[in-house]
Amino acid sequence: MLIGVDVGGTFTDLVLADAGGALHFTKAPSTPDDPSRGVVNALELMAVQRGEDLQTLLRQVSVFIHGTTVATNILVQRNGARLGLITTRGFRDLIELREGSRPNRYTLRTPAPEAIVARPLRLEVTERVGANGSVITPLDEAELAAAIAQFRAADVGGVVVCFLHAHKRPEHELAVRTAIERSGWRPFVSLSHEMLSREGEYDRLSTALVNAYVGPGLQAYLRHLFGQLNARGIQVPVFVMQSTGGVLPIEAAARRAVGAVTSGPAGGAMSGVLFAKALGIANLVTYDTGGTSTDVCLIQDGAPVEKSRTDLADLRIAAPAIEVNPIGIGGGSVAVVDSSGILAVGPRSAGAVPGPACFQKGGTQATLTDANLVLGLISPTTFLGGRMPLDVNGARAAIENDIAIPLGMSIEDAAWSVHVLATSGITEGIRLATVRRGQDPRDFVLMSFGGAGGLHANGVARELQIPKVVIPRMASVLSALGFLAADIRQDLQRTLDRPILATSHAELATIFAELEAEGRILLKETGVVADHIHVQRSMECRYARQNHGIPVPLGDNLYPVDIERRFTEAYRSLYQHAHEGEPGIIDACRISVFGALPKIDLPVQENGQPDPEPAFRGRRDIYIGRPIEADIYWFDDLRRGMRVSGPAIIESASTTVLVEPGSIAMMDRVGSLLLVAGES
Repeated sequence: MLIGVDVGGTFTDLVLADAGGALHFTKAPSTPDDPSRGVVNALELMAVQRGEDLQTLLRQVSVFIHGTTVATNILVQRNGARLGLITTRGFRDLIELREGSRPNRYTLRTPAPEAIVARPLRLEVTERVGANGSVITPLDEAELAAAIAQFRAADVGGVVVCFLHAHKRPEHELAVRTAIERSGWRPFVSLSHEMLSREGEYDRLSTALVNAYVGPGLQAYLRHLFGQLNARGIQVPVFVMQSTGGVLPIEAAARRAVGAVTSGPAGGAMSGVLFAKALGIANLVTYDTGGTSTDVCLIQDGAPVEKSRTDLADLRIAAPAIEVNPIGIGGGSVAVVDSSGILAVGPRSAGAVPGPACFQKGGTQATLTDANLVLGLISPTTFLGGRMPLDVNGARAAIENDIAIPLGMSIEDAAWSVHVLATSGITEGIRLATVRRGQDPRDFVLMSFGGAGGLHANGVARELQIPKVVIPRMASVLSALGFLAADIRQDLQRTLDRPILATSHAELATIFAELEAEGRILLKETGVVADHIHVQRSMECRYARQNHGIPVPLGDNLYPVDIERRFTEAYRSLYQHAHEGEPGIIDACRISVFGALPKIDLPVQENGQPDPEPAFRGRRDIYIGRPIEADIYWFDDLRRGMRVSGPAIIESASTTVLVEPGSIAMMDRVGSLLLVAGES
């Protein structure tokens, strides 16, 4: 039995794959004060759903994978650990100097982002390693001992170490960890060369800082969660979803906390891979509209697009991750009319508490969910399977007070304006995510998921001129489902900083062999059997005088001439041109080592009748710019081959799909809705 659990901003989603391969899911409200409580609540709901107690359920589990927003929330809310920084003499202010750039280069008075380490806790010690890895000045152990003592007296929770050129020669950074351990003190220690083994002092520093800032909090949460699960009968390791789409055991994930910052959206991307494979789709653009935001990911040639850098909450994370393009629009996004009379939706969210006005948890501001409820697109009685009745009158009052009166329009027109603006926001986010990579969105199939995604899928597809949309039956829990398509993954890299053609096949083969051996050792420490390990090689390459490289995937061919050609092709694909005649430079050699875990296969349905009458649940008046009557169908009762013509609403306990007039929705072989967007 496999279980995936994703803690989101509003709901905690759980997917269970039983021994027969059948998939089951449930949702429970998230509990921001203690996310583990929401996890246990979801597990208890699943146990009741299966007719057994929680202890019996957990004892059957063979794989448990968890994704959490804990690390993300710590960054966004700036409530991480109290940090101390040890660095090379003269470099204590690198954290503020950064690269000398600013978000808007033309706004000269933009204040510098707040540093997450107070200046008195940035201590310099005498040491110096040269750019070639030679020791210019030995580490002053007396100064180091004084710095450690000062941090200990200041009750620092995390120590970050970033020495100049430590990626070329890490012995000074390692000596700091040894000295801390010998002192008997046990703070969270983050060494820059372990976070990022390549050029770029600020990237190494920032990544190590983020790791230490979120590490103690994530570590405490994960240990608490495992204690809760262990006490209730779980007998297997708990894995934590990583931003790369791989997973790590709890202790390894806590040490490399920076890798879990975007774990939930990575799960959604892995679900996209799962469905792309099952449906034979090469290129897929997915968007996940949940309670607080929308996350867009691209699947190209059956694999999620990755990036080597993430900027979040004014901090840089220079670590591999699935490229997630966030949009500040979700079901809980607050709709407001500003002082100029302009309507805006998001990015501020009502969250899980107090939530939208219709949740009856104290929220009074109008949100996207309130608007969709007023429009009749959401049923007030079937939300969360009827466990959470929605207050239509509360939603109408919020829309009237916040939107209709300020804009001088009817409540219905105000709600429709909120809906249309949210659809346009999602559309623009998808357009940017594709076009900035040199891709035409019309060449992709659109995949919508998240509890609120299906209400906007038809409109998004029409605006982007994408003819087909896939909406899985389990759309509201797809990130958790994607966890069950993941493998254990370790990423390693080694800086090279040399022209491609100035290397040799033998040298590159040696580097990758050493990285692979190191990766296999790391995986074996997690208990992975050697026969179940596979490896992916890549490089980060750029042209001379460029600051940032691009990923270049490699196979077994490590001959420099072929690598140069691959780099040129990758560059041209991304930017639609290449600098012919300019030599490519290898910044770093990278390797991803995967340890296979048991995985799910999407159940295939048998062909059925095209008439959707067995799923018909009556009709309901809705408002989509004009009043109209729509047929209502129950998603779970639709079978392969059934066709639904718009206007229609297809709803379930956890999601709702709007099929607009002129569009058709059909059930496919894996129980997903294939929506063909016609002309409006």
